[in-house]
Amino acid sequence: MDNITLQQYIGEIGSALSQLGNELQKQAQPNQPLNIHCQVKQTMDKFTYYLHNLNADLDACRYNLIKDGKNEVNTLEMESLKVTLHHLLNGESYTHDGETSNPATELYKMKFLIDSLYRLTAHGAKGSTEYIFDKITEKEI
Repeated sequence: MDNITLQQYIGEIGSALSQLGNELQKQAQPNQPLNIHCQVKQTMDKFTYYLHNLNADLDACRYNLIKDGKNEVNTLEMESLKVTLHHLLNGESYTHDGETSNPATELYKMKFLIDSLYRLTAHGAKGSTEYIFDKITEKEI
């Protein structure tokens, strides 16, 4: 896999995430309702598209290496990607009180909370019991 192709994919992924970040910053202005689902969906579509094509190129590179020994792999770049994927998929951060978490866990918590809030606002809170998540304080970071 040549360096230009890898850099192109990384650049496109970074650009898509940057565009989402810019849109989120715009919508985070006070007294403005959030409407971010479309931007997140578009970003995830682009992210998935670029990852899929990167995987297709990596697979072609792997196939060529197995088939005829043609090695287009930059070992340092593959090591960087391997470690990056480990952090993205398995990385944990200290939260507080000896606990750790990761983005996937926090997103699932957010889904639970949003579902709960939506349900409570639609059907009322009388008689409901809900779990409370602790907040991380600045001094614990």
